[in-house]
Amino acid sequence: MKRTLLTLGHSTAVTLPPDFLEQHNLKAGDLVEVENTEQGILIRPHHPLAPDFEPALRAVLARYRETLRRLAVHDRGEDPA
Repeated sequence: MKRTLLTLGHSTAVTLPPDFLEQHNLKAGDLVEVENTEQGILIRPHHPLAPDFEPALRAVLARYRETLRRLAVHDRGEDPA
């Protein structure tokens, strides 16, 4: 799909046709992630983490800190003999 870049103030934007937005469940105002890849620019919907994810992750990391440290050492090939 070819699109023309537009200047909006001090920024540049690309428009997406309505059928494309509908197909990807997007609407004006939604956040998207833009990533530079080897193949070009990747635009994908932004899916935020659940609000309770970070505290849960911190609890798991605290509980299994030593196990995770040992796995990292093993992964680097630094296992003590």
